[in-house]
Amino acid sequence: MSTKNQVLKGHRILITREYTADYEALEEQGGELFVFPTLEAVGPEDYRSLDHSIRNLHAYDWLVFTSRNGVHFFFKRLLESGGSVDALAGLAICVVGPGTADALGHYGLKAALVPKRFSAEGLVDTFMPPGTGEENHLRGISFLFPRAEGARDTFPSKIRELGGTIDAPIAYRTIIPRVRRDVRESVLTAGITVATFTSGSTFTNLLDMVGPKALPFLSRVAVAVIGPVTRRTVEEAGLQVSIMPPKATIKAMVDAIIDWAASDF
Repeated sequence: MSTKNQVLKGHRILITREYTADYEALEEQGGELFVFPTLEAVGPEDYRSLDHSIRNLHAYDWLVFTSRNGVHFFFKRLLESGGSVDALAGLAICVVGPGTADALGHYGLKAALVPKRFSAEGLVDTFMPPGTGEENHLRGISFLFPRAEGARDTFPSKIRELGGTIDAPIAYRTIIPRVRRDVRESVLTAGITVATFTSGSTFTNLLDMVGPKALPFLSRVAVAVIGPVTRRTVEEAGLQVSIMPPKATIKAMVDAIIDWAASDF
């Protein structure tokens, strides 16, 4: 990240998820944030699969989380069900990314494993190091993978291919927030110069919320994405991505935006 000051002065940056401290560096560099969350995390419509897994935590070897929301909604349900963090004794925990690790820390727990690449593919590589061979590599190992509704099946499918067993109950789902029409349309007239997206859903939900004017609007601003999966979604809509960090974290994306602005400063 550049050490120059105020390289984002004059920029207004669209944040399409809830504000977190990770975005503070943009303001420190002179940027103005326009926070417009395009998704809201809520519990699943049906808790039966998650509840079954919670009642049988003793049957698993690994508990895997890929997001803050996964951690939050899993523990929320665990505690609502009369359970406690002590029920995880003996379980090894793997998390994807430092933000997820921080969320786990709020419950006094520390991950035993954090993949080097913060993606489903990186998660697979963590449990199948190069040269280990694939067939039955994970035979006899059981995984619990609380996840979002509609999440990619990359990790569960690979675990099963490798001989492991995995339960992947829905722990939460994301919905489009209810926002007044005038608020939705204000995005178009806010003077946005950089639009940020941390998932494919934040992008597609913005299109749904703003309507047909969204794509022409986005074609006139710099688009920043958190990683290659989100980039693919944006490019499939016919847009160009200007900024993508080497690591799929919000902090890395923020640093990449600052470096991008500094290059033209």
